[in-house]
Amino acid sequence: MPAAQLSEWWKGSNQELGNEDLADSLAAFAAIKSGNEEAGKIFRQYCLDVAVMILNLQTVINGEKVVIGGGISAEEILIEEIRRQFGEILQDNPILGQQVIPPEIVAAKNDTNLYGALFALLQGMQK
Repeated sequence: MPAAQLSEWWKGSNQELGNEDLADSLAAFAAIKSGNEEAGKIFRQYCLDVAVMILNLQTVINGEKVVIGGGISAEEILIEEIRRQFGEILQDNPILGQQVIPPEIVAAKNDTNLYGALFALLQGMQK
């Protein structure tokens, strides 16, 4: 799945559910939480794709923490599943497991846009 499509995984879930509002991420999460297998499958693939991106970054920068932002990160199951997928990648690949130090994967929830605005303000004040 191309990176540009990752933020829209719930469209596929909603399409599978027959929900006309493809942008309804709440309905997609509700389906996952209720045990809808197809929505869960799409969600797990999305989390695996994110975990692979984190792994790719981690092999280059060896960061201590990865922060997942935006409103979608308020859903605990998202962060939990990305962590689980990241752990499975390392477990399934012993060489990676020995070489890659897992970063802490955390949620910024809805405040990331505020942090960005504050940073821009502070940068502007320094000029």
